[in-house]
Amino acid sequence: MEPSRQPAHHPHVTAVVVLIAWWGFGNLYEAVVLMPWVWRLPPGSVPDEFAVGSPVFYFVPAVVALLVLLWALVVRTHRGGAGSRRAVLRAAVLVTIAAAGTGVLVGVVNPTLRDPAASVADVRSAVVVWEIGNAVRLALAVAAAVSLLRRPDDHAG
Repeated sequence: MEPSRQPAHHPHVTAVVVLIAWWGFGNLYEAVVLMPWVWRLPPGSVPDEFAVGSPVFYFVPAVVALLVLLWALVVRTHRGGAGSRRAVLRAAVLVTIAAAGTGVLVGVVNPTLRDPAASVADVRSAVVVWEIGNAVRLALAVAAAVSLLRRPDDHAG
């Protein structure tokens, strides 16, 4: 990539985009594989958050690293006066909203998925809520990545 077309702090931006992609592909896996599987399970069959193989162990650290790196990039671009400040801030806000949405989804949906007394209809409603929330998280992640990957000349606005 020629220097005039590289985003500000290119290695930093690359690390952030890789983490957004990791998280996004995890969300896509949930949507296409995990939630259809949960749909077919009897109520109360979803394993505990901290069971072996739980996404908590590989996505929480990645999302924390993503948020730290992204907000550090906001500080870096603000101090450097780079033209990409708005794009970086936009990406940070979008990812932060998506991460907060994850917390809401986990708090609202997971108890129903793990409740053996829940009805099949309740579990399926919870899966639909998760899928809708997951689609929103994916859209936010894609928008954040696009914001970061635009050419610096495009970041002026």
